[in-house]
Amino acid sequence: MQTAQGTKNLNRGVKECIQRRGISTQGPDATGAQQTLSSSVSKYTPQAHRALIAMRCAVNKRPFNFVADPLYIEEVKLLRPDVIVPSPRTVSRDINEIYVEGSKNVKEYFSV
Repeated sequence: MQTAQGTKNLNRGVKECIQRRGISTQGPDATGAQQTLSSSVSKYTPQAHRALIAMRCAVNKRPFNFVADPLYIEEVKLLRPDVIVPSPRTVSRDINEIYVEGSKNVKEYFSV
């Protein structure tokens, strides 16, 4: 088999796979996109990352400073090298803000 034919088959297979999974390879949505196990395309945002960290601390009773753990930082960098992990102080402020805003909704819900 000629090399050009093998490359053509490989490229054709990649295009078919992309189409089958419904992934856009052009436009602003393609930048930074990553396909998840459930075949949906997710896009990293620092805000979503901070929200997940806050939820992890609240739900699993984790300390704010877990984000300073060198192994956690390495894990994040392994998955996405350009990410800046927020500081424990930022996580604390985020959780405090979520609490303050959420308490307004609770107060409104229970007001007569």
